[in-house]
Amino acid sequence: MTQIQTHGVCTNLPESCRLAASRQPQALDTGGGRCSECGATLMAPAGAVRSAAPVRWLLPLLALLLVGSALWWWLHRTPASPVAPAAAVTAVVAVASASGPPVTGEAGSSTIRLHGSNTVGAALAPALVKAFLAREGYTSVERQPGANAEESVLIGRRADGASLRVELQAHGTATAFQSLAAGAADIGMASRAVKADELAATSVLGDLSAEGSEYVIALDGVALIVHPSNPLQRLSIAQIRDLFSGRVTDWAAVGGPAGPVTVYARDDKSGTWDTFRALVLDKQPLVASAHRHEDSRELSDAVAADPQAIGFVGLPYARQAKTLAVADGSANALRPSRFTVATEDYALSRRLYFYVARNAPPLVRKLADFAVSDEAQKIAQAEGYIGQIPEADEGVGAAAAEALPTEYTRLTHGARRLAVNLRFKPGVDKLDNKALRDMARISRLLESRLGPSQHLMLLGFSDGQGDPCANLTISVQRAQSVARDLGTYGLKAAAVQGYGSAAPVASNDTSSGRERNRRVEVWMSDRAIEPVAPARCQNGVRGE
Repeated sequence: MTQIQTHGVCTNLPESCRLAASRQPQALDTGGGRCSECGATLMAPAGAVRSAAPVRWLLPLLALLLVGSALWWWLHRTPASPVAPAAAVTAVVAVASASGPPVTGEAGSSTIRLHGSNTVGAALAPALVKAFLAREGYTSVERQPGANAEESVLIGRRADGASLRVELQAHGTATAFQSLAAGAADIGMASRAVKADELAATSVLGDLSAEGSEYVIALDGVALIVHPSNPLQRLSIAQIRDLFSGRVTDWAAVGGPAGPVTVYARDDKSGTWDTFRALVLDKQPLVASAHRHEDSRELSDAVAADPQAIGFVGLPYARQAKTLAVADGSANALRPSRFTVATEDYALSRRLYFYVARNAPPLVRKLADFAVSDEAQKIAQAEGYIGQIPEADEGVGAAAAEALPTEYTRLTHGARRLAVNLRFKPGVDKLDNKALRDMARISRLLESRLGPSQHLMLLGFSDGQGDPCANLTISVQRAQSVARDLGTYGLKAAAVQGYGSAAPVASNDTSSGRERNRRVEVWMSDRAIEPVAPARCQNGVRGE
């Protein structure tokens, strides 16, 4: 008699999910039969069944009977005309999509549709798709142009005749959620997080902001660019806002040579524009005279050719233009670099996303899972974006030296900081979706690097909103939460401490700045760590 099973294991890639790597059993009847960590399908052991209920085996039996009846009719029918050669008979297969009607193709073929961000779709997505096709055994990959420069099709073919067609349409992040809602896309490409109204419009697909639907596939910095001859080195967020809103129209007002300012900006559908508007302009409108571009490369080349120009593009598209350092609040002015963007300390850093429906077809989810794998992160790095494989670097990051707590300075002196900040949801010690995957990446790095002479430190921070004692408490709890999770990998921290809202890396006046300040930094030191005193509020009340 077949044993009834109530648990299964995650089918995700081991490097993409901690529970998949450990093959930890999970209940099949909770969470819709999906992994509680990454949302991938759970699979029961071979030979097992989930339930003894008759309906579980009646449906497959009925399907077999129908197929048998159809075959009997085909063999015994009286044809009205000669049978066409077998080679001329085309079978159609469907890939069921939770985001709309089935995607169809010829026998042995499938189609995946990616719509959205130009930043993602221009180079990163095609590179990821090509690597995914190769990994899946498609030895021949052909890229065909579409109706315009923002559209293309990649077709992979295997030796057995099977093919996979991947359609790319990169008209801006807003179109990702429009296409998902309309059932016209399987994966949404975005250069910003999904908005509340877009979540409502796509609610039939499940919560796109949930773990298992939201994939951070790489990091990018929105680079502020000027002509190479411009002598300016840095600008504050406030100065940038004044320039792009038209409140300042002469370079002399921000320390540059006298002359009119010419503004270049991305188009309204662009996720780069959405990010810039949210991080810089806030509620100020863009100056009406701005030159708008749909393509980042064209915009960058236009700025590089105009001595009076200022514009913004994704980091890989700075090209021949000069990038400026950007200051946010009391944090140091930073230029976009691999480290400052990877830690998201740079004021205009951003995440690049894939979004998939909760019940996305296995093939679609397999591509999304691949996009966050270590292999894919190396591809992102090669394409000029910032991958998410953490590396150690020396330095204290973005906070101004005078803002650093004395104990923090002592602990981190001569230590190396991992190029990743673990970030949290507001007011709680729950990691966000990116941080959940970062934990597995960090554990793999530390398992190979953390020897007897290496000591791990976890230093937590909060935003500047609310009561200082509450901020101190939540910063300690966040560091402790990370320590507990790393402990499940057999990794023990030598120092676990919180510093409340001290040492901000961004302004606390904006929601995006507060989000960046809610973090746990991960440090490694070659020297023994002296015990740290329990965190306490200034009034003597313990903050833990």
